[in-house]
Amino acid sequence: MWKRIFVVLVLVAATLGAGCLGGFLNPPAVPPAIVSVEGAALDPVPVYTFAFEDGEETIRIDPDPGVYAGAKNADRRLYLYEDLSKEEWVPIYYRAFVNDSHQEPFYTDLLAAFREIRTREGLDDDRYLELIAAFVQSIPYRTDTSIVEPKFPIETYVDGEGDCDDKSLLLAGLLAREGYGVALFYFEDEAHMAVGVRSAGSLYRNTTYAYIETTSASYVGLPPETLVNGTVLSTDPLVIPVGDGPRSYTGCDQVRVIERALAASRDRVEELAPELEARTRELGAEEEALESLDARLKALARAGENREYNRLVPEYNRQVRDYNNAAGSYNALLEESRAAVDLHNYLVTHAHDRPGSYLHARAYLAE
Repeated sequence: MWKRIFVVLVLVAATLGAGCLGGFLNPPAVPPAIVSVEGAALDPVPVYTFAFEDGEETIRIDPDPGVYAGAKNADRRLYLYEDLSKEEWVPIYYRAFVNDSHQEPFYTDLLAAFREIRTREGLDDDRYLELIAAFVQSIPYRTDTSIVEPKFPIETYVDGEGDCDDKSLLLAGLLAREGYGVALFYFEDEAHMAVGVRSAGSLYRNTTYAYIETTSASYVGLPPETLVNGTVLSTDPLVIPVGDGPRSYTGCDQVRVIERALAASRDRVEELAPELEARTRELGAEEEALESLDARLKALARAGENREYNRLVPEYNRQVRDYNNAAGSYNALLEESRAAVDLHNYLVTHAHDRPGSYLHARAYLAE
């Protein structure tokens, strides 16, 4: 859930100068801005260790304490000197948090850490984007009740937590500076924010971007069915371009395979559930009948009733064969259901590893 935008409408008098037309001296809108605080100090900054592909990565930088303090102390209100539409002033507001020039050294240091991983692991543009997304998604989702407006990205990093708009602003700022075509998705009705990245596939609704959820680990191009609070995204977002670089995301074909495997495994589990339940009841009834017949045979043996005992043995053996056959069929269905559950759970919990998840998904669909 995002935080509120405070907008202040300012009335400004226009003065006519001698011999010329006067005008407004103020820009149409003045957004929040950082004023660095001299002599500020920082408590220990978080060290981030997060899952990526088949291992873990660690990020550690030391942001400027003065910039962080300036961000904390910033006036987060938007001052409007003209009657702008929401489609005009909302982008001005959020871009101000992403693009404040005081944060550029912070972006530079953080991206240097990511670039070291990219070089070491030989990541292409898709995997590099997923690396940065996995980092932002790993930051704990939490709303700071002491701050009722969005955070600057440097705050989210140093605080070690943020909500949907805080984390989306950080991710968009990083991707934009690495040359990706990137935008913010502003969902007013659902009070939500996400990120879009330019892509040739898996475009979100009426946009030219693939969807990236930042509140939790998720695949690029795969929007959540519901948000953490159960909200369903049912409206078109206001798209706020943040970066127009040439890089785009091309892994959507593999993400679609993962999406199909998620749906297929979920559907198969739901399909097998009533059949497994029915067969469980049938096996229970057959087991009770076998136990009853077994008790009858033991009683006959103790009583020396050999003729009746011998007469019932073939029936007992037949029931045992039928039970074993039914149990074998049940176990096969149970194993299939377990395989579908395991695959579904693996894909859900390994969104940080799109290449590995793709291989698992493809293998499942080929069975």
